[in-house]
Amino acid sequence: MVKIRPWPFNQQQFVSLHWFGNVKQGKDQQWYLQAAFKESNKCQILELPIGAFPLLRLGQFYRDGLPLSTQKAGSYNQVMIEDLGKGKTIKAIDACKKFGYFLYKMPELIHQHVWSFSSNGITYYVPHAELIRALYIKYKCLANALLRPNGLDFLINNVHYLNSQTVFIELADEIPSTIVTNEFVHYMAWLYLNDEIKNSFSSVQTNVYSYAAGQNVAYGIPLEIAVPSIQNTRIAYRGIQQQNEVLILELLGIDNITLPVFQIQYSHKSIKRNVYTNAPKKTRISQKNGDTEYVLNEKNGKRSKEDTHQPVIEQEPTQFAFRHSVVIKRISKQAQKVNKGNVYISNKGRGGATQQQIVGVDESIFGGTVAPIEFRTLEIADSIANYGLEQFFEMIQRLSKSYPHLSVSVNVVFLPLGRKFSRLPDGRRRVCAVARIVNQGKVSYIIEVAVPDNRSISTLIIPSVGSLYKDELHIQKLLRNLVYSSGSWSKFFLQTIQHIKVKHIQESPKYWAKRLIKNL
Repeated sequence: MVKIRPWPFNQQQFVSLHWFGNVKQGKDQQWYLQAAFKESNKCQILELPIGAFPLLRLGQFYRDGLPLSTQKAGSYNQVMIEDLGKGKTIKAIDACKKFGYFLYKMPELIHQHVWSFSSNGITYYVPHAELIRALYIKYKCLANALLRPNGLDFLINNVHYLNSQTVFIELADEIPSTIVTNEFVHYMAWLYLNDEIKNSFSSVQTNVYSYAAGQNVAYGIPLEIAVPSIQNTRIAYRGIQQQNEVLILELLGIDNITLPVFQIQYSHKSIKRNVYTNAPKKTRISQKNGDTEYVLNEKNGKRSKEDTHQPVIEQEPTQFAFRHSVVIKRISKQAQKVNKGNVYISNKGRGGATQQQIVGVDESIFGGTVAPIEFRTLEIADSIANYGLEQFFEMIQRLSKSYPHLSVSVNVVFLPLGRKFSRLPDGRRRVCAVARIVNQGKVSYIIEVAVPDNRSISTLIIPSVGSLYKDELHIQKLLRNLVYSSGSWSKFFLQTIQHIKVKHIQESPKYWAKRLIKNL
């Protein structure tokens, strides 16, 4: 878990990430993102290092700097788009006023840029900053490359085509070995080999420097990209809808993405060929202290040190679905000795995780003092659809329309990792829908688990236990029990909580909604 610091709110306050999208250059010559957090009717701007970009989700609730993953503003939906690049840029104030999304007359917020496009008679608005995060900033190293001239070129040493369908990519040494996976290479190939995508990535830096040269930057520089022409695609999003207009807060997935090759070969300094010897091998006994809480603090004047084995924190991923599969091969250029002899203990250091560790997300330098950390916010999948939740979403929409006195929001949550049930048979993370229903002051949650693999799991309805934070802990504990019970609601755990199980039967969304309203 990553905690955001400095945190000007007390530990008991619930705040939400209300808006972000401006950058400023600090006295240390590092780039910082301006993120506006809202608490009640007050809004306060924090300056976070740009390396924290992958952490930011609009409408995300926090307590003491920690995100509440089941508690977010807006509702889940999907839309088919003929061409994402067909639209126009408008000011944030012009988009947000349509939804009563108040920007507190703060110039740092109202002049930021929003992309507007239409599909099937509905107009959508998405902040340029969210487009940048969802499309291009899946890892910290990409966030730090964003505002460097030709930033992607610093992450790749060499690219050459072996034939019309095969490319070789040599990754730069600066990329930490802990994120060098087939998934990372697949994504980097999309960024680097598609000229329009690469130019779109570079346009962020170009626009920032052009704005700084001709405008007053006292309130920050708004991020803006040349939106690429991604055609005939489906996006999944969490947003707010008012009649025929939608404000997208978070892009959750995008499909039908093209890659110009069918095979990728790649190398990195961490990829080595094992050479076995009979020498004794050493081991170290480490006593773990439990999970580490990483505290992000970049305002202490310290810089991140070089470390190719920096820890990687799994954040809520954005799903990418490609049109065709790709064969990916690792190519080793170095050899490393692997001792196969008798084992001896080199020391008995306590090692392991500490309760809290200060970490940095800036570019690592020789002589730095703060431990670096990386993020992974990407899942490559065959599809962003086909979770088997379509009828549930239809039912929730029917519930909202048929009973207008209800306040309804829907969030899609990835199940905790740790068991086979955490993933679907096709390798994707299993998700569940969490609908928050407010009925005349009474708050209830409807939990529907994705089971495209035809498992039998009843819909679960639970009441709020008193606050957003308590509800977050309650739902997360419930989902952990579901995972560790191999995909069934634990009878032992359910005996300790108030709940209603609703079995699935063959019925229309209209009658499903009628059946549920009796329990809300």
